[in-house]
Amino acid sequence: MSDCLVIGGGVIGMMTARSLSLSGAKVTLLDQQQCANESSRAGGGIISPLYPWKYDDLTNELSIASQAVYEQLCAQIFEDTGLDPQYLKSGLLMMDEFDTSEAKTWMQKYKLTYRTHPQGVLFTDIAQVRNPRLLKALKADIINKGVKIIEHTKVEGLLVKGDCAIGVKTNQQDYLSDSIVVCSGAWSSQWLSLAEEIFPMKGQMIVLKANPSIVEHIVLDQGRYIIPRKDGRILVGSTMQNVGFDRSTDEQTRQSLHEFASQRFESLAKAEVEHHWSGFRPASKSAKVMLGRHEQFDNVYLNTGHFRNGLNMAPESARRITQLITHEV
Repeated sequence: MSDCLVIGGGVIGMMTARSLSLSGAKVTLLDQQQCANESSRAGGGIISPLYPWKYDDLTNELSIASQAVYEQLCAQIFEDTGLDPQYLKSGLLMMDEFDTSEAKTWMQKYKLTYRTHPQGVLFTDIAQVRNPRLLKALKADIINKGVKIIEHTKVEGLLVKGDCAIGVKTNQQDYLSDSIVVCSGAWSSQWLSLAEEIFPMKGQMIVLKANPSIVEHIVLDQGRYIIPRKDGRILVGSTMQNVGFDRSTDEQTRQSLHEFASQRFESLAKAEVEHHWSGFRPASKSAKVMLGRHEQFDNVYLNTGHFRNGLNMAPESARRITQLITHEV
């Protein structure tokens, strides 16, 4: 029996397991496939909401607090595991929407500074990580810290005794725990009744093989982005498709993303599309993160529904859930 069961092995689940383990809890993490194989791996790794003024205060609080610790967190994980998450403060060049009254009010409220740029404004402090590398490092890190990871185990529901949840039922066996933390993203409503349904919002992305000198900063325009990696790869995303758990990719989207990149950097028109994939963001009608106790069970905690901001909110989301469970100040 564990002190805490964490359901879901994406960045939210693994960060939560890490935080709980550091607090002294005995943690077991369950994932229906392999850790880090879903939305967290599929995203771009930008440590910021794309247009932060479009989100509620909680999303911004979690994001800003996480931004403040990410560099040191990645350095610590690198030191502890030898695996480099490739944290990179590349800055973000925003080409649209920065001059709206809503954006100006938000930037004044949060005292966000930027530099003018011929193509828009440059937020110099915005950083990125390379998702697959961060997730690989996180998995190694939490294993080193004593977290028990059980993969290929699908949670089917809560085990309830009286008015208390005592664990979860899976397709393999039952697991008992004092506390249960729901970090299962787009799958959360598949096994747990929530006040607001979480559903998958598919996004398609491509990666281009290019010269490292072509794109200097993350570029954001018309809701899509271009992200330069250290090795010259250029990640381009992403679409928004409410089509359920349909993993398929299509040629029209591939071409549309490639054209978006090449219209802003002409030389990318000849760049090879090295990979094309999709992922499922945990969406809800309110677009608000679910962070806190379940409305029915005091020992079931929600850390889910982060939509497209899971990675950039993960450290602070994990810290707050840990405080709630351990009653730390």
